[in-house]
Amino acid sequence: MRKANIAGEARPGPVPGTSLARAFKSACKRVPVIYRAHGKYLGWRQSRRIEREQAEYEARARELGLSPDWDSREAARRLRLRLEARGLSPQPRAPGELHVVYASRAGQWDVYNIAPALAKFGQVSHFLLPEGVRELTPQAWLQVRDRLNDDFSAFVAQAQRRQPVDLVLTYYSGHQVGPEIIQKINAMGMVSAAFHLDDRLLFRGELLGGRFRGPAAVARAYDLNLTQAPESLVKYRVEGGIPLLWPLAANPELCYPRETPCRYDVSFVGTAYGNRISTIDYLRRRGVEVAAFGLGWPGGYLPPDKFQEIYCASRINLNFDEIGYSRYQCGKLRDFEVPMCGGLMLSTHNPHLKNYFELDAEIFTFRNPRECLAQIKGLLADEPRCARARRQARARALKDHTWEARVKDLLQVIGFMAPPA
Repeated sequence: MRKANIAGEARPGPVPGTSLARAFKSACKRVPVIYRAHGKYLGWRQSRRIEREQAEYEARARELGLSPDWDSREAARRLRLRLEARGLSPQPRAPGELHVVYASRAGQWDVYNIAPALAKFGQVSHFLLPEGVRELTPQAWLQVRDRLNDDFSAFVAQAQRRQPVDLVLTYYSGHQVGPEIIQKINAMGMVSAAFHLDDRLLFRGELLGGRFRGPAAVARAYDLNLTQAPESLVKYRVEGGIPLLWPLAANPELCYPRETPCRYDVSFVGTAYGNRISTIDYLRRRGVEVAAFGLGWPGGYLPPDKFQEIYCASRINLNFDEIGYSRYQCGKLRDFEVPMCGGLMLSTHNPHLKNYFELDAEIFTFRNPRECLAQIKGLLADEPRCARARRQARARALKDHTWEARVKDLLQVIGFMAPPA
């Protein structure tokens, strides 16, 4: 993580308790028949959950008379009215004048992507949850959740005393933070926003300690809710929140072409589960050598800083955009990181990808394993087409899909930057 311009960084102390979930999954994977049967069951259950929740929120939206029309301009208008009611009127700032508190989980991807992008616009005070949080059992998490929430609130107050805070941006949903903490932060005189991933499946989530673990628990409390799924916009509006479509992106300082020999015809980087396993097995049975890296594959865990090397050393990079085990799609970091690295991406057919790249020219897609096999054969036999796609996709990613561009869009909606002329 780059330290430049990141003024404050805090990570609370260690927390007790671990989960046996990962050990259980690992044991299941050693029995392929059981693991695949369990995956099919999870796929059915998660798909039904997405369908039912989406239908429910769309019905509630009709009952409330909510217009289906919603874009960034409407989000900016609603946000301006909400902030004016608190006496706030964000004004454009000169480069470097902003002070942002960024609160993230204990993972790595956002630390290496979003925090440095924020630092390009001013000072960043960074609050990280402690290591080991992801392995906690639900009950163990409840034992420390309120304490960590208090630590977060105190950190924001301390940052405010050091230099007035303009924006608090978090990667927190109901599992990590309670609405009362966000309301307390709002009362300090700053704008609050959160981004939420996989909210087509996990918008509500399970109940834990009296509140849902997903964004539904905190959507109304945050001033702005950032989602990458157009289908989820209606959910935040029904819950009284203001949503903004905020796609994923890539960091060109990490994702760039490497001068490395091409070692793989086809590769995949990511955890082994669901459609990923069945598709790669299908390809291998038909003679396609697929090099797979990540948890659950024979090669095991691959550090995030090694992903880019694989992208650049592969003629074709497979990508799977499914949400969990379901048949529905969302976005993945690979959607943008592979093209940014100058790699060629072959992805499951996520209909939203056409909003970011030209399909079958910059990136390529497939709807089933048979189409995947046909695409691979055609691409491996046409290197000039592949080379052209790599150049065009990288140019598009650099122009439109950097994290710096995403942060700039966010600041323009809030009012901290002037909108484009």
